[in-house]
Parts: sequence; structure tokens; C-alpha cells
Amino acid sequence: MTLRTTLVVTVLGASLSACADPPTAYDTASYDATECAVRIDAEATRPTALMADDLLAYLISRMPCVADPALRGLLESPDTMFYDRQSIVPGYQDSFGDATTFPVGMRPNTIRPNLINLAVPGGHSQILDSTGTFHFPFGRPTGVADDDALVINFWHVPRDAAGALLPVVHWRRTPSGFTNRIDWVFPRGTVFGELMFIKNDQGQWDPFEIRTRTRALDRWVVDAHRPFPTATDLAEAITTKRQQDDQWLSSAELDALVAHLDDPDTLEPATLGATHFAAAFPTIQGAEDPLPPLSDGTIVRELLHETPFRSAKDLVWKQSDDAVAYAPTSRQAPSIVPRGYNGGLVPVDDDSCGRCHRDAGRPFMDYYSNIMAYGELWGQDETFSWHPFETSAFVNSSGAVVSFNDDNRRMRKDFVAAGLVAPWSNAAHSDADYRIIKREWTGYAYP
Repeated sequence: MTLRTTLVVTVLGASLSACADPPTAYDTASYDATECAVRIDAEATRPTALMADDLLAYLISRMPCVADPALRGLLESPDTMFYDRQSIVPGYQDSFGDATTFPVGMRPNTIRPNLINLAVPGGHSQILDSTGTFHFPFGRPTGVADDDALVINFWHVPRDAAGALLPVVHWRRTPSGFTNRIDWVFPRGTVFGELMFIKNDQGQWDPFEIRTRTRALDRWVVDAHRPFPTATDLAEAITTKRQQDDQWLSSAELDALVAHLDDPDTLEPATLGATHFAAAFPTIQGAEDPLPPLSDGTIVRELLHETPFRSAKDLVWKQSDDAVAYAPTSRQAPSIVPRGYNGGLVPVDDDSCGRCHRDAGRPFMDYYSNIMAYGELWGQDETFSWHPFETSAFVNSSGAVVSFNDDNRRMRKDFVAAGLVAPWSNAAHSDADYRIIKREWTGYAYP
């Protein structure tokens, strides 16, 4: 294996790595900057179809307006695939073992507690908050309950100069007799994203945020697009929108909301920290801005669908002296963000957004010395929600492990057939497109 590694050193959250920005692999030259509608073609031929047709159709019907032509081009590209937890089932690798006496393989996040606790007494509650969900920050990183928010992921695959898809390259790593890991690296130009929706007072899902992570050679470049990156943006939008309805004009609740948005002194001290995996997420002492409640969510619903989403990167929602919030939060619906949303404590920048992602695939033993015998965090190459393994080979429809005692890691047939994944080859995969982001634990080996 001669895949080049590049050490990324992080000191006090500041990356010391530098590299060229990733390419834009979709045509946006013809886009009208005044247009914002996202038009996803449900019938487009994609590298592979991941999400169920009915869910994709519903997603398309709930898409927001997007101001940035590049993001619109990305979402509309036929090389962008949408997926959820059913189409790529969340799971993690257990690579501790020799595949003979001690089993190795892929484990669904929904693994039954007793299977972990047999090997590591109490281990399930150390790493998983509940069946299927890791403890914060590796599970529910936004602080929002599953019932209040819906997240649909997307994956954009770049192409080379000749128009061929650039695959995810993978290889098996066996640096010791008790380490049997399958690793992978995404090519430069890969984009992963999250379309984030809030449940409205009509029981439907409204968009409130779009997050993207784009693979450069030596790092991931992040962004978050929101309809109201600042409190002033929302205050102005409500002030304009309420002119359309006399009831909105006379609404005391909207008067109070606009007054709140205009007041910098509404910020409250807040703390965001981890009760588990503490070393992965240093506690943040910051501020939050809980929005006043509304009894009628009509104006919120309409604004979330009509307002062009734009980048919130490096922007501040509201500031008062030393107190800063980077987004609002809510304590009850309806609102423009879900209840408990913690985005106000985390700035939208590469270092802050990467502080959790950089640990994808890290051994549990780095956090808990007693869990050496049960594998690694989910994900790889600083990405959690994606893996290349065949669903039916490692998990059944009830969420239980399949072939626990065998190495059940099989590459997905549709990924292989479409050229989305490929074994690493020095001859075929250029260093100009593939580079390992090396962390201090990269290349670990179990004793």
C-alpha cells in the first residue's frame, strides 16, 4: 500500500494543513442568479438508486429555495444520490480479532446490547445512548430528538477529466494478527451533505438547513446553508411577509418575535459538552438564543419554503458584547429550528464542524481502555453516514447482526457494478485525487 498520507495537525482547533480547493464537478454556468428553485429529476439516471421512490418524491416536493447556484447544481446533478438509514444502514466495524477464534466484521448500530456486554460488561451503555444511536457527539450531534427532525443524506460522486466516475478506493489492513480492518478513502471532489427538515404544525416536514462537506486532497471543506443566517435576516423577512395578511400585521406574537430578534440582549449562557467520549469533544461555553413561541406556524411554514437558503459560514446569528450565538434554538414548536437545536453553540467553519468527524473509525479503546475487544466508531475518512458494505450481509430487517461469527463485510453489488467503489490500485488511482488524512491514531494496530 503506497497511498500517500498527509498529516493534518490540529492545535486549539486550527488546522495547519493547506491544499487546493476541491473542483466543482457540475455545470452552473447557465444558472440564473435570481432563480432559487431546486428542480431534482426523480427519473434521472444516477450511478445507483439508493432511496425508495416514494421517499425521494416526497423529498423533492419539500425542497427549499437555494440562492447559491453551485449548491443548486450539486443537488440537481444526476451524480448526486440521496439516502437515508434504510438505504445505507448505519453500522461500524469490529476489526479486533483474527477472524477465526475472535470474530471480526460489520455491526449495525442497532446491535443488541447483550452482544457487546458479553465481551465487554457494560460496554453498550458506554458507547451507545440507546439501541441504534451513539452517545453525543457521535449520535444526535444537533441535540434534536428523532421525532422533531428528519435528515436525508446525499452523496455526490466526482468524475475525472475523461468523464469517468472517481470511485471510493478501499483496501484491507492487517498490521497485526488481531487487526483486520477494511479502510477507504473518498476521491477529491466528493460531497456529502444533509438535508435537514423540521416537523411543522401540520405534520409535514419543512426544510431548515442544508449542510455540505466537500473532500479536498488534505481536508474536508464544510458549509451550512440556512434561510436566515442572522437574526436580522429573520426580522426583515417577517416584517415584509406580515404585510400580506391583516392578522399577521396585528399579531402580538409576531410583534414580540421581531422585537426579540432586534434585541441583542436576549442571549442566554449555554454549555455544550459530552457525557461520553469526553476526549472527542471539549466542552463549549457559549450562548443560545431561544425564540419566542408562536401559536400559529403558517408564517414560519411559508417563509421556510419561500426564502432562499444561503451560506451561514463564518456568520453570527446574534452577538452581545462577548456573548455570541451562531444560530437560534427553540423550546417549543412551531419555529424555524427544532426544539433543542444546539447550532447556536457551534460556528460554521471547517475546524468546528470537523472536530467530531475526524474521529470516524477511531478505536473505542482510545476512549475506554476496557473496550479494546469491540472495534471502532462508525465511519471512515471523516464521514459517519456512509459505508460500502452489503446490507443483507451484516444486518437483517429487525436490526440484528447477520453472521456475527463470520467476516460479514461484503462490498455492495450495486456500488461495484456502478464503479462507485474499487480496490486500491497504484496504477489506477492517482495521488492527485486520493490522499489519506492522517490523524494520530491512523494506522492503529491491536496487540
